[in-house]
Amino acid sequence: ILQARGDLDGAMALHKQKEGICRKLGNLAGLHVTFGNQAVILQMRGDLDGAMALHKEEEAICRQLGNLRSLSISLGNQALILTGRKDLDGAMRLHKEEERICRQMADVEGLVNCLANQAVVLQQLGRANDGLPLAEEAHQLAASHGYADLAKRIESFLKELRQIPQS
Repeated sequence: ILQARGDLDGAMALHKQKEGICRKLGNLAGLHVTFGNQAVILQMRGDLDGAMALHKEEEAICRQLGNLRSLSISLGNQALILTGRKDLDGAMRLHKEEERICRQMADVEGLVNCLANQAVVLQQLGRANDGLPLAEEAHQLAASHGYADLAKRIESFLKELRQIPQS
């Protein structure tokens, strides 16, 4: 609630408090959640190094626990940071692992976001024609599974991709 209201300091303080409690209790499930939430706040503040470090800790715990859903989210968040840093090859590598996990779990919403994000990375790499099938699959999945708002956003991106001359 504090984060949604824009009180990032208050939200971070509560996440730090939860982190301390989870560490004391050895609660890895709670710890990875708070790391992910803290990382999002750091990213909002522009501290990409801090955000990436926390996402890496989150990733390690998710792998240890076998929590594929949270692992895929962590990988996607890391990929977005790498995209922002223009490490597009690194971002694509993480998105590919995220895609594999989403397909394995039949996580349609996660897959839609992942495919769309891969298309964005490919566009930034100057390979929009390679991203077009990914964006089309993302749009089809979003539309057929009732994610209307997501489908609409991807549709706008598809129009943009289709206007880029194909090589």
